[in-house]
Amino acid sequence: MLQPRQLEAFRAVMLTGGMTSAADLIGISQPAISRLVRDMEGTTGLLLFERIGNRLRATREASILFKEVSKHFTGIARIENVAAELRNSHMGSLRIACYTAPALSFMTGVIRTFTANRPDVTIYLDTIPIRSVLELVALQQYDLGISVLAGDYAGLDVETVPKFRAVCVVPPAHRLAAKPSIHASDLEGEALVCLGPSSLLRTQTDAILDAQRVSCTRRIESSLTMSVCDLVSAGLGVGIVDPFTASYYSSASLCQRSFGPAIPYHFAIVLPSGSPPPRLVIEFRSVLMAALSALPYETI
Repeated sequence: MLQPRQLEAFRAVMLTGGMTSAADLIGISQPAISRLVRDMEGTTGLLLFERIGNRLRATREASILFKEVSKHFTGIARIENVAAELRNSHMGSLRIACYTAPALSFMTGVIRTFTANRPDVTIYLDTIPIRSVLELVALQQYDLGISVLAGDYAGLDVETVPKFRAVCVVPPAHRLAAKPSIHASDLEGEALVCLGPSSLLRTQTDAILDAQRVSCTRRIESSLTMSVCDLVSAGLGVGIVDPFTASYYSSASLCQRSFGPAIPYHFAIVLPSGSPPPRLVIEFRSVLMAALSALPYETI
């Protein structure tokens, strides 16, 4: 059976035209090159080189064989290049699960930065409900997830990220729009457009208002923070929402203000547990964390 070292010696002789120069090319002795070529001739049953005076001449059989050997080494070089690209995180694919709020615009900047010098990396960003993010990342259907999470969740490793504050959104013509910040007591008697009762942010908001003995009307609810912002901009009340959605909707039709007492917004990066993340995931996580740290949102 042909050995890789025999093929390497044969290729070196074909490229350089001599045993000595071939030995210099691959860093072994001239007798070793000669022995490897003789062994290859013995294995193949072919005469590969004829000696004419002080020169070697490749036989016709050697020339034909050299074409196939070259393909072999081209394949090895390609594998080495791919390995280097993977090592440097310049190729591969990432599947990212993200709930709606950061997917609106924040993730666009993160992905733009990450792919800027990685033209062969493919990204699949799937915007799905919060609970689905946690479940599917834990099942390793995605490489990385971005969700709302307070506490532990089986099958996930949770990254420590900045703890942002929820904000209050009001219509521009509302009396509270003139205030630089809004306290829970300022909401006395206001119509509050709420998230659904299954929302962690809704539960936290209700707890704050109850603790402050603030009475609000709650005639309108929505499961989507985007809808809360739309309803507030239409003048149907005020809302307490995450800073990602508030910033996306911040315009002439909606004002956001700091809210107190502070309500922590439990934003989290989650990874499948059980094994170290691939290099590409580590690189993306680093870019994501840098982008989070650069956000102008208030933290707790």
